[in-house]
Amino acid sequence: MTLAPVADTALLARLSLEAVPTGTYFRTRTPAGALPLTPQQQRTNYEALAAVSQRPHTVADHDLTPIRCMTIRPPWSDLIAIEDDQVAKRIENRVWSTRWRGTLLIHAGSEVDTRALALPAVRQTLDADYELVRGAVVAIADLAGIHADDGACTPWSQEGCFHWELARVQRLTTPVPARGTQRLWKPTPKLLRRIGDANPYLRGRLAAANAGGGA
Repeated sequence: MTLAPVADTALLARLSLEAVPTGTYFRTRTPAGALPLTPQQQRTNYEALAAVSQRPHTVADHDLTPIRCMTIRPPWSDLIAIEDDQVAKRIENRVWSTRWRGTLLIHAGSEVDTRALALPAVRQTLDADYELVRGAVVAIADLAGIHADDGACTPWSQEGCFHWELARVQRLTTPVPARGTQRLWKPTPKLLRRIGDANPYLRGRLAAANAGGGA
């Protein structure tokens, strides 16, 4: 499997482990510097990455564990944690896909996407004095589906990415500190207990997800 010849030869290795949205990172190198790819070149690379994304992640896709976690940089994680579906971010943009579906914990990474803080949509949604949560699980959601780029299906959708559909989002009243990682990862039983202890109203949902055995 190869990328279009105009693409950065290191792109595949980099994006296959990338933990943040990367659709805008497609570039081609020229004597004048790095330039964006044409839509057709992006589509070629996007389809190649789609094929690669079907390989096993943190655990094999056939291991349909009932709960997974995804690390997302603030403020995007904070926007997902908002419970008002009318303004919250309900699409997570990724250059890879997965067959897994189920209960998904939203983990705020320790690194902030500072460029996102300047975006009008972000400034309008988060209060000026809002304090970003870092290095903690901040919400629980259902990964209801994943679809390929179909344009601006929501104000938060990004071109050239898979759009991960999030539903039934609940904010953790008390965020639970945890160390994240790339791709989908399995929360430990200890972390799940800590989440339930700090947020008793989520115990039933977590227990039901564990009892379900998968998606």
